[in-house]
Amino acid sequence: MSEMESGKVCILTTGGTISSVYDAKIGAYRPGFSIEKLLKTLPPGMERIEVITQELFQLDSANAQPHHWQEIANAIKQTYENNRDLDGIVILHGTDTMVYSSAAISLMVQDFGKPIVFTGSQIPSSEPWSDGPRNVRDAIRVAAWADLGETCIVFNGEIHRGTRARKIRERAQDAFDSVDPTPLGLLGREIVLYEKRIRRHNRVPRFKVNLDNRVCLLKVFPGMLPEIINRVVDLGYRGIVIEGFGSGNIPAKENSLADAIKDALSRDCIVVMTTQCAFGQVDLSLYEVGKAALQVGALSAYDMISEIAVVKLMWCLGQTDNLEEIRKMMLTNYVGEITMSSSVGMNGK
Repeated sequence: MSEMESGKVCILTTGGTISSVYDAKIGAYRPGFSIEKLLKTLPPGMERIEVITQELFQLDSANAQPHHWQEIANAIKQTYENNRDLDGIVILHGTDTMVYSSAAISLMVQDFGKPIVFTGSQIPSSEPWSDGPRNVRDAIRVAAWADLGETCIVFNGEIHRGTRARKIRERAQDAFDSVDPTPLGLLGREIVLYEKRIRRHNRVPRFKVNLDNRVCLLKVFPGMLPEIINRVVDLGYRGIVIEGFGSGNIPAKENSLADAIKDALSRDCIVVMTTQCAFGQVDLSLYEVGKAALQVGALSAYDMISEIAVVKLMWCLGQTDNLEEIRKMMLTNYVGEITMSSSVGMNGK
């Protein structure tokens, strides 16, 4: 689609820095800047795009919970059913947990066939130097015109896959990076898209919004007591994602975690190993300390990002109670979230 054509986009607002205003009473920023005011900050020329809006909630994304992902997914479904001529959807969201939400929507809304674009800002839109207007403008451009059929994050002139991004900078405007592979595209005078993407299509969307949020993320550190894993299972968690050292390694001698992982698995708790490294993937067969987790039955996340592994495990547990099926689903590539040496393709094909 050409950027000279008209378009129709729905903007769903959830709060975040982009909609924050300074509250003198509390001495801090809080969500409260309306979408109407934000749209007035956009430059001339955007009027070719028809924009419909819906405010879901005004929430700092640090307060976002899994049920909020479900509300966003259900809003997308309703919007789709009421506006079949829609070119794309933009979701305004806080940056702190944007990658969790974008991953959840990627999995809960599959085969949408049009761009579902998350964006936000590092500086509140109520400030004159905010990066919000640019990000919203770019997100609308992608939603209206990009040949893209998947969920993504648009930020600081880059387009990141919704299951491959990570917030790596706390305040800088280039807050997000793609973690293996590269971004889906760039935004400049034109929208530049790379080949490894899902293009627009006309398949029937699938909405699978069930979740089980009893999943815990643990980061291994020197001195970590194995009993922590036992206590997590005692609390009723059905899944644990463990960020190991390097290629997924765990202590295997003093304070060995192997027996605790084995015990968790015997209590029907899925254990998935990821890595603390920003780039690379888990290989539990490489070192003795990795095999310690592999031999007791822990599952490798391969190159799946920890945040994405948490969301995917919640989603898998929400689809079935069959533990073997859940393990298979975790290793199935649905929306570009995992790449394995066996070259499993999209939707496991």
